Amino acid sequence: TGPNVPVDQIETMKQIVFGSVGQSRFRTAVLLVFALLALLVASIGLYGVMSYVVSQRIREFGIRLAVGASRGAVLRLVLQQAAKLVSIGIGIGLVAAALLARPIGSLLYGVGPFDAATLATVSILLAVMALVASYLPAQRAAKADPMDSFRYE
Repeated sequence: TGPNVPVDQIETMKQIVFGSVGQSRFRTAVLLVFALLALLVASIGLYGVMSYVVSQRIREFGIRLAVGASRGAVLRLVLQQAAKLVSIGIGIGLVAAALLARPIGSLLYGVGPFDAATLATVSILLAVMALVASYLPAQRAAKADPMDSFRYE
């Protein structure tokens, strides 16, 4: 390269580094979008399952309220059932994450496949979203009218 050769691509070091990790960042962004969509679908699915379970057991909740259970106790009963389902799901997910860590490790950018903080954060986020999705059906169960339970007997 002599003094008479034109320079056509002048880039800062920041631009060069950004270009070299651009593909990794894009893959991570795509994975993040799909993960958020999966979280949304899982929350909607859990809401549907819990709504169905509550509708099937609404008479039971009404009877419980009629014999003296508090609305808070019925609410806790439904949320405990949801928490049980969520904890089983998170456990299965953590096992699957451990098994798939090596193959997916090349797609990750800025985080390791066995990053405990990330796995804990995601697990907590999933648990919170699941309990929020279960709260509306649990409230409906807690508001069950005891008289309706006896009318359809």
